[in-house]
Amino acid sequence: MRAVIAALAVSLGLLASPVLAEDAKPATEAAGSNYDALQQVQLTDAQVTNYITSVPEMQAAMGDAPADAAEPDAKTMAKLEAISKQHGFKDFNDYNTVAGNISLVLDGVDPETKTYVGADKLIAKSIAEVKADKTMKEADRKAALTELQAQQKAVTPVKFKGNIDLVVKNYDKLTADQGAAK
Repeated sequence: MRAVIAALAVSLGLLASPVLAEDAKPATEAAGSNYDALQQVQLTDAQVTNYITSVPEMQAAMGDAPADAAEPDAKTMAKLEAISKQHGFKDFNDYNTVAGNISLVLDGVDPETKTYVGADKLIAKSIAEVKADKTMKEADRKAALTELQAQQKAVTPVKFKGNIDLVVKNYDKLTADQGAAK
């Protein structure tokens, strides 16, 4: 069940991904090594479209979940399964696999240019920015650099290069609710 919740957090957190935040920090900061267990698959245009259309309903279903619960209750999980199937996914796990593959690519998209450069390069950019920030306290700088360097070592490469083209093509739709999700 924890794997389902971790995948759900990645997939539903996608719109609030730090990759698009004003400070342009890669989403790998939020996702950490969640991609270690991700089964990478070749995405189809239909899967990406189905994912995009399902996100508002998925977010609403999660919003209905008890706030103090460590994991979604059975009623919420049933809603998530039903929404997944409604949008052309085999089941909720299939939805999560697609969401994770989309998120993996988004982690490497430069939000300024909307081109794929790779999560490692975005993290390197963040490292350079932290090093150059003279207003940051030394202890904060060291902590930030340690975290960023750990993330850089944990970057998972995109296995299917066609996924990059699909996600970049749909970048604006995938990130359309970013402002509302913050």
